Amino acid sequence: MANILQVTQPSIPNDHRSALESQAARGQAENRQIQNPVDPSRVVRADGREDGRTGNTSEQGSSAIIDYQSNYGAFTQKLNGSPALVGLMGQFLFEDKAGYLLPDQGIMETLLEQIRAGIQVDTPEQLLELFMSQESAQVKFSGALFQNLKNLLMQNTSQNLKGLIAAFLKGYNDYSSGGHILEQMRSATDMISGQMFSQFREEFQQLLMQMNWNAVDGDTRDNTALINDTLIPFLSRYISRTHDYGAVRDAVMLFILHAVKYENGNRESLEQILERMLNNKEFLLRYEGDLVSDFEEALQPGKQMENPFADSLARFLEGGSRGEAGLENIAQYYQAFQGILLNESVYMPLIHFLFPFSFDGTDVMSEVWVDPDAGKEQEEGGRKIRMMFKFHIQQLGDFDMALEFQDRKTDMQLYVPSSLQQKAEEIQEQIGGILKKNGIVPNHLLVREKRGELRVGDVFPEIREKEKSINVRV
Repeated sequence: MANILQVTQPSIPNDHRSALESQAARGQAENRQIQNPVDPSRVVRADGREDGRTGNTSEQGSSAIIDYQSNYGAFTQKLNGSPALVGLMGQFLFEDKAGYLLPDQGIMETLLEQIRAGIQVDTPEQLLELFMSQESAQVKFSGALFQNLKNLLMQNTSQNLKGLIAAFLKGYNDYSSGGHILEQMRSATDMISGQMFSQFREEFQQLLMQMNWNAVDGDTRDNTALINDTLIPFLSRYISRTHDYGAVRDAVMLFILHAVKYENGNRESLEQILERMLNNKEFLLRYEGDLVSDFEEALQPGKQMENPFADSLARFLEGGSRGEAGLENIAQYYQAFQGILLNESVYMPLIHFLFPFSFDGTDVMSEVWVDPDAGKEQEEGGRKIRMMFKFHIQQLGDFDMALEFQDRKTDMQLYVPSSLQQKAEEIQEQIGGILKKNGIVPNHLLVREKRGELRVGDVFPEIREKEKSINVRV
C-alpha cells in the first residue's frame, strides 16, 4: 500500500547533521548492550535492530531511515498530534478581523458573513436542528438500504457476498459524488490549461467546451465517452510531443484518477450490481426489506443533504491558504485545512464534524467525534454510542467532554477551565438535572478541571488497536 499520507520525518538543517551523526555514532559505540541475541525459537533481524527501522548511509554521509510502519499507524500518530482545530476555527470565525485583515478582501468577508449567518440560532430547538443537520450531512450512507447492508456485513456471510456488497458501496460512493468529481476534474483541467504550451491551449479548451459540467449524478455516459475517446488521447499526444513531464503530467494523472471514479459512478453499473444481488440466494435469504424499493429511495435526486456551511467553510479555508486573508496568515489556514482533511481520512472509523454556533449572544466553537457502534461486540445491553466533544465558549475557555450512551443511561466526564473549578459541583448537579429532564439516567457524572488535552485515542482506544491488523507500507 502506497504511503498516501506522505508522512515524513522533519528535515534537519545540513549544518547540524554532522554533529548529530557523530553523537549518534559515539553513543552507539559506547552502548555495550547486546542487540538481537541469538534465539533459536524465533527469527531475528540480521542488522541488530529492534525498532522496525533500518538505516542506509549515503555518499554524503546523511542517514536515510526507512520506516516500515503501516499507513494506518502513520494516520493514528498524526491524529493524536493534529492541530487544535477548535482554537484555530474559533479565531477565524469569531475574533474580529481574524478572517480578513485587509480592507480589499471582499470575497473572504462575504464567505465569513455567510458562515456566521448560517450558525446563528435563537432557541434551543433551532440549536438542535442545526446540530442534527451538521451530523446528517456527514452520514453519507444512510437509509434502509445501507442499514440492511451494514447488518449483512456484520453477519457471518460468505466472502462472495461481502465482495458484492463492497462493490455496490464503492459504486454508490462514486455515483453520489458525481457533481463533486466533476468539479475536481474541472479544477485539474484548469491547471493543465494554464500550464501547457500556448500553441496547444486553444484546442484543448475547445475540447473542454464539449464537457457537461452540470451532468446529474449517474449520467456519465456522454462525458466518459468524451474523456476516453478525445481528452485523454489529446493529453497523451501532448506529453509525448512536448516531453512536458512536470506540473502538466501531474495534473493529467490527477484528472485520469477522477475520470475513473466518475465512470465507475454510472447508474447502469449500479443497477447491474443490484441485479446480481437479486440473483444471489444468500443475499435474498438474509436481506430484510424490499431491495428494489430501498434502492430507488437511496438513489432519489437530492437524497444526499447539501451542507452550505461545509461548502462555505471549505472555500473560506481554501482562500486563506492561498493568501487571500493575508500572506502572514497562510500557515494558520493551511494548518486548519490539514487538520480537517486528516479527520476526513478514509482511515477514520468515526463520524467527525465541526459545529460552530452563536446562541444568546455567545459564540461557541466545537468539534465532535462519534462512534455509533461502540458496543456492537457486547452481548448484553442495547446499542452503545461513544462521543467526544471539544469546545470553546466565548469568555469562559476550553472544555473537553467524553460520554457513553446506552439504554437511556449515560457515563459522562466533563473537563472545565480552571476558572470554573470551584463551581464543579454546581455544574455537575445542573447537568444531571438536564439529563433526567430528558429521560436519561446519569450512571456516572464527573466534572473536573481541564489540565491537559483529551485526545481521540484516549476516548476511542480501538482506533489504535486496529493498527495491529494491517502493517504494510511500500
